[in-house]
Amino acid sequence: MNKVTKAVALVSFLGAATLANAGTVGPTNFNVTVNLTSSCSLSSAPTDVAFTYTSFQAAAAVATPSSFKVKCTNLRPYTMALDALSGTVIGLNYTVALSAAGGTGTGIDQTYAITGNMAAGQSGTCAAASCSGTDVRTLTITY
Repeated sequence: MNKVTKAVALVSFLGAATLANAGTVGPTNFNVTVNLTSSCSLSSAPTDVAFTYTSFQAAAAVATPSSFKVKCTNLRPYTMALDALSGTVIGLNYTVALSAAGGTGTGIDQTYAITGNMAAGQSGTCAAASCSGTDVRTLTITY
């Protein structure tokens, strides 16, 4: 029983000595490192650019605009391009254009449009009372 008492006293003595010599270390600086990979995405893909046209019509046709949404990392610049700005479908020539060539990311959806025009006075190619055709275009976003 005597030995246990001495061991407890020794532990108490060491604790008191350590506290008596205690001090403050620091301040010590350290880094917090964050690695961010920027990104852009189509949060809403382009809809179809649709024309309604009658052979030889007097006025140019304006397509129903195609809308789409782009979401890019805040402050990340990006550009947009179409693979072609004109084409021919069922013998009718058309042009398309983007509402903007690019932008800077805001971290939220940004809305853009693809517009289309078709010149007046075109005949077209159709052996029936009405015809339709499709031309596939590609939108590219570079960031």
